[in-house]
Parts: sequence; C-alpha cells; structure tokens
Amino acid sequence: LRGVVGCDIEIHLHNDTGCAIANAYTALEAGATHIDTSVLGIGERVGITPLGGLIACLYAANPDYVKNKYNLPMLREIENLVAEAVEVNVPFMNPITGYCAFTHKAGIHAKAILNNPSTYEILKPEDFGLTRYVSIGHRLTGWNAVKSRVEQLKLTLTDEQIKDATAKIKELADVRTQSMEDVDTVLRVYHSGIVSGVLNVGEPEKLDQLLRKHRDSSVGPTSVTAAS
Repeated sequence: LRGVVGCDIEIHLHNDTGCAIANAYTALEAGATHIDTSVLGIGERVGITPLGGLIACLYAANPDYVKNKYNLPMLREIENLVAEAVEVNVPFMNPITGYCAFTHKAGIHAKAILNNPSTYEILKPEDFGLTRYVSIGHRLTGWNAVKSRVEQLKLTLTDEQIKDATAKIKELADVRTQSMEDVDTVLRVYHSGIVSGVLNVGEPEKLDQLLRKHRDSSVGPTSVTAAS
C-alpha cells in the first residue's frame, strides 16, 4: 500500500488473536503513520492495540527515540486514571506498569538482576519513573539478594554471616511470607548480635531468642489502670 499511495496510513487493530501489538509494529515497519491505541487496550470484544504494550515494543526497538518523543512516566498515571474510571484493576502482568513487571523473586534471577539488570529486563524501569523490586522475604530467596539489602541498610556482615542470616529468613518464610520490614528486623537483630558478641554463625536458636526479645521490647509493657 505504501508503494502506491503517498498519504498518511492509519491502522486499527483488534486483539482477538493476541497479535494486536505485533501487527501494529509490523504495520509501522511497512509504512503506517498512525496506529489506533487505547489505554489498557480497552475496546470492543477483547480490545484493540494497548498503548502501554505498544510503547514497550517501540522502546525495546529504539529506546532513545521513544524516551525523547514521549513522556514515559505519565503512562502509569494515565493507566491508573482509566482503570479507576472504568472500575478495573491494572493487570499484574501488564507490560511496564503491572505489579510484576519489574519484580524479581527467584534467587538466580535476583542475583543476575543485581549484577546486570539487562539479563532479565529489556526495559529500564527508571525511564518510566518506576523502580525494580527484588523480593527477598520468601523461601526461594538467595543470599546475594539479601547481601544487597544488607548493604542498603549499611550493615557490616561477612558473606558467611549473610548466608547464615539468609537461612533464618528462608526458615521464617516457610511459615509465612516475610515483609521487607520483617527481613530488615532479622538483619538488624542478627547484626546487633554479631557486633555485641552474643551471637555467632550457626546459632539459630540463639538468634530466635534475640528476635523474641526484640519483638517483646517493641511491644512494650502493658499497663492497666483501674477505674475508680
């Protein structure tokens, strides 16, 4: 078509077969000048080309061009606005803005991401005003991810000590998933025990005692006042 006409070419694609983004990108390569999109792909039947997904595809192909042309941090704000207006949730696996888009959990993934984000991320979260999240409060966590958190907290622990603390985090996570606050508590209590000399590597029972003591002191004494 581009070979026989010189006017603008607009294309409108539905996502019935899950190929709207791929077809849109192919159309651009073939000479299309306008692509119809909608926020979150909302449209008739299964929707049309989603704005966020197409932006992700274009960014992967030419990040500098896309960063200079579009205000990328606005994408999340726009999607949240539309999602609220039509009373739907942004899908957790949504490109760029989904909760899981830049979340890493498995130990091997976390280690690679910390060393070189491009090993698992084709998009840079910071270019979209977002940050990656390395989940470490679970039984699959690796000590490299915990080491990164130790450094963020400015604690001084050897690799052997970090591995020991990681074992406790994994043990606790077998009972329930640990929040970042829970993990930080384990690391700070462990560090305090090591520095004070009351804790050594390979003393899980002693660490349990220190954690219970910390928890009890955080709750504080309970006072009861009798009514007169």
